[in-house]
Amino acid sequence: KVKTFDKSKLTDKQRENLTFVEKRIKKLQESHHNHYGVNLDTLWQEADKNYIPHRLTTNRKTLVEDETKGLRGVSTVVQLGSDNWQADVSQANPFIKIQTALAILVDQNPSGVFTPTTKKYENTTLLIKQLYERSWEFAKSKPQLKLFVFNLAKYGWAIARTYPLRIVRDVKVLKVFNPEDPEESEYEEKEVIEYNDIMRENIDPRNAWIDDMAKPSNPFSRRDWAWRKVYPLDAFKEEFGKYKRAEFVTAGGNTQETVSTSGTPEEKAEEDLVEVLFYENRLKDLYMVIANGVLVIMEPLQIADSKGLKKLSCWDAFWNLRHAESPYGVGIYEAIRYDQGLLDRIRNMTIDQLTMSIYKMFFYQGTQALTETGDITIKPGVGKQVLDPKNVNWLEIPGPGREAWEGIDRFRKDVDEAS
Repeated sequence: KVKTFDKSKLTDKQRENLTFVEKRIKKLQESHHNHYGVNLDTLWQEADKNYIPHRLTTNRKTLVEDETKGLRGVSTVVQLGSDNWQADVSQANPFIKIQTALAILVDQNPSGVFTPTTKKYENTTLLIKQLYERSWEFAKSKPQLKLFVFNLAKYGWAIARTYPLRIVRDVKVLKVFNPEDPEESEYEEKEVIEYNDIMRENIDPRNAWIDDMAKPSNPFSRRDWAWRKVYPLDAFKEEFGKYKRAEFVTAGGNTQETVSTSGTPEEKAEEDLVEVLFYENRLKDLYMVIANGVLVIMEPLQIADSKGLKKLSCWDAFWNLRHAESPYGVGIYEAIRYDQGLLDRIRNMTIDQLTMSIYKMFFYQGTQALTETGDITIKPGVGKQVLDPKNVNWLEIPGPGREAWEGIDRFRKDVDEAS
């Protein structure tokens, strides 16, 4: 029998907090939709699309009737744009510049400088430094930092969290091997600790929402924040299975990669997925985990300093300041997207003219009639029959002049300066 979650069995305080958090998370998610006139979710989705080297047009296939042969009702699949010779390549500036940022900011082995604030800490400073360096290695924090800087450069804002993580798993360890009958070998059940340390975890900015009243470079202005993950159901049970209400959790919820994903999401091989929402509130000293509508955890915040002062587990940064009141910055893509559009346009037009100057179009005498309007579409290396070609033999197209190449260089410089 499938057990179902019943809110009526919660205490009044638990129901009150659950109702508050569910409404608050929706409010935080909506704050991305109109931030100083910008829909951040749409902007970041464009950044994802244009970061990957791509073409400016997409060829599509469709069914058309062959009316030239009178075959009405008989359709053929044709490739739209297959006869389009014009250049449509977008220069991969966002890709190149973001990768350059990663090489400069991450691959130089980040380290820390530790200075004792008083004399009594002089002897322990070296120990703290060694613990710090061990944490970077043991928790594989450098790859997480690389992901953080990647999001920072691409979206203009990145967020991560630092928290204590303990992963325990029950396994069977081979104790006695039976070569005659391997299936009768003896195994010993054992609980192993896979990880028990401080974890630094990068979070997708589209799946994280901070206090809508937060100010840049002011951690005290952040009252709360929420983030989202999609777990395979068995992985969720392993991590949260010891909490009583975890048994009520079933696969479901919005299991897309991000909440704001538009169009048809990519199909995942995993079927049993569950959406899990996390929430922290500094003023209420509240930490909550909601899995597909089930309240799994509600407890005080996990992180506090030696004096008991509670802190949110998140840390974030912006690339370039968007507004004095906005924690969300301007990334490389947003900074160059309009200059990038002009550069792609001028560059492709120059390539088109260069192509036409090499593969000249020509006209020859014949009896084929012109089109109804008398117009002729220019195509490189194509011959056209005309009624009276005595005045035109070859369509002479001059090559791109110095101004075209200088214009491309000028637009490239503008892109460099903007980024």
